[in-house]
Amino acid sequence: MTSEEDFARALRASADHAPEPPTELFALAAERRGRTRVRRRRTAGASTLALVAAAGCALTLLPDRSPATPAPAATPVGQTFMSDTLSSLMPAGGRVTDLSGTSPDDLQPGHTPMAWLDYDDGNGPARILLTIDRLPTPLNDGAAALQCPDTLTQPTATCRLTTRPDGSRLITTATAPRWDGDDRIWTVTYAAPDGRMVSATEIASGRPGHPAREQPPLAQERLLNVAASDSWRPAFAVLPASTVPPAAPVGGAAMLAALNAALPAGATFDPGTGAQDTPGRVHGTISLDGLTSRLVVSLEHNWQRGFPVDPSTRFRNLAFDKNVSRTPDGSLLFVNNVPLPGPGGTQGAEQIAGALLPDGTMVTAKIWTCGSDYQVTTVPPALGREQLVALITAPSWPHA
Repeated sequence: MTSEEDFARALRASADHAPEPPTELFALAAERRGRTRVRRRRTAGASTLALVAAAGCALTLLPDRSPATPAPAATPVGQTFMSDTLSSLMPAGGRVTDLSGTSPDDLQPGHTPMAWLDYDDGNGPARILLTIDRLPTPLNDGAAALQCPDTLTQPTATCRLTTRPDGSRLITTATAPRWDGDDRIWTVTYAAPDGRMVSATEIASGRPGHPAREQPPLAQERLLNVAASDSWRPAFAVLPASTVPPAAPVGGAAMLAALNAALPAGATFDPGTGAQDTPGRVHGTISLDGLTSRLVVSLEHNWQRGFPVDPSTRFRNLAFDKNVSRTPDGSLLFVNNVPLPGPGGTQGAEQIAGALLPDGTMVTAKIWTCGSDYQVTTVPPALGREQLVALITAPSWPHA
């Protein structure tokens, strides 16, 4: 996300890297919380810290959807359905520990089910986190959840997109450590033609004293079988399908034109030499007043339209609510500073900003200053808070 998934992809204020596009925001969030949980558990023993949800799922503590009166599922599936199902899909012979999840029967409106556990095949454990959500149909390339991670945001990731003969989508990603001691991450996202989406992530710690794994306990094909299993179908009873089709994807040229029109006076933006071919996303280097930073902006029209939960409610929870403000024209916006760990205990920081414009357009931006070895530094970004807000609320975005 710089769209939705980061913030989820918002979930990272307490996790490792920041969000990407909205749908990405959510997925990243889960991943970040998972990684944070792994670290805290390994330094302080088994922790009961709740994971944050991604891909549109969240616990009460999570910034995904809105806390309200719980809505019972159409057909109760049981308090431990998510965790029991995930455990049942693990290979025989391994060891499952720290198993938990959310109950589909007790979810508050706007939340989505998730589960997590540690699985050890005898060569060292990995955290496995699974989330489910609904996407609007028909599926299209503009859905951030169906896109590869941005190459500036996750420079060590390799990703493959596949459209299968039945119309389902598959995204497989492997993220290598950026430095000694960083984690390895493997993710499989499966989206069925009817909009059912399941994302499964494995995280292996790279911290000293833990087995260094080049490969995950569950091979990619096995992780796909977990995500694509029909066993998850009962949980989708609490996730009604969207009644509004997704907006048409916004092409790279339109994104770049909208961004250039939104830049503050004196700023320059260099998109680099690579193709900007991910719908609804543009990235590059921004410079202003002697400062230079990396910038990723994502856009999605008609964000979350057609789902039972009001888009503004989901937006507020995505941003931890208290950080959300409303502009005179009715736009909702937030700006979060996200601390990021680096090698040797170093710290960096990035800013993530999101705006839900009056016409339903969602714009998200992430800005950071990069050092060596993919490190994020504490050097102030090229745009200050007010400049970043002006950029994401610019009138060029609704017309992109």
